[in-house]
Amino acid sequence: MRVLALCSLAIAVAFVFAAPASAKEPPWCADYRNGGTNCGFFTQEQCLATVSGIGGFCRRNYIDGATDKPAARKERTTEPKPKRKEEKERAAPAQKPAAPPAAAQPAPVVVQPPAPPVAVQPTVPPVVVQPPAAPAQQPANNFQTARALILSGKYEAGIAAMKALGYDDHPDVASSIGYANARLGNLAEARVWYNKALAADPNHLSTWTYSGALYVAQGDIAKARGDLDRIKAICGGTACPEYQQLEGLIAAKTR
Repeated sequence: MRVLALCSLAIAVAFVFAAPASAKEPPWCADYRNGGTNCGFFTQEQCLATVSGIGGFCRRNYIDGATDKPAARKERTTEPKPKRKEEKERAAPAQKPAAPPAAAQPAPVVVQPPAPPVAVQPTVPPVVVQPPAAPAQQPANNFQTARALILSGKYEAGIAAMKALGYDDHPDVASSIGYANARLGNLAEARVWYNKALAADPNHLSTWTYSGALYVAQGDIAKARGDLDRIKAICGGTACPEYQQLEGLIAAKTR
């Protein structure tokens, strides 16, 4: 029995000395990214599993001198340690808030300016050379009342009433004032008002008739006939009463 025990002890010592140097020292070291080193791994898989969580390198342990040292360490191709939420927020570029959609603008409302007031011109009927009987009296200070004064032979009052209307440049008003002056014998003044009426309306038939009658009264038949031709051109013939009235005055003067 003593001999057997001695043999077993000798075999164990021989096994220890016969074991490779790598069994004494783990062959793999981990160089962590935070600066630490751990050379306690017997397989590369153990080393890689460790550095995969914190980042780092796996290399051979060269203390035993069994393996030549390589030229450079190979970094474990692992995913880096996830960044903390605060680091991600700092690293992420600042997102500009999206601009709110532009509100739809209502179509501009075009405001049309109010139409200017239309000046009301006095409505006047045509004045004939021989005035008819005076119509019934109407309210004072209007054209019909002023014309009624002239037709009734109140020429001076009619002239004053016509001028009070404030429409001296209206052909009917100017022609009526000229007619009243002609009846008063103010022939030069009558001519002034006839010219003013024709300047306002070159086709005013009553004024052309009054003008021709004034030329007949002054004995200027040639000019009276000129006014008669003008009336014919405006009327488009000889059928209008203004033409027939002036033609009758010229015929009576030349008999």
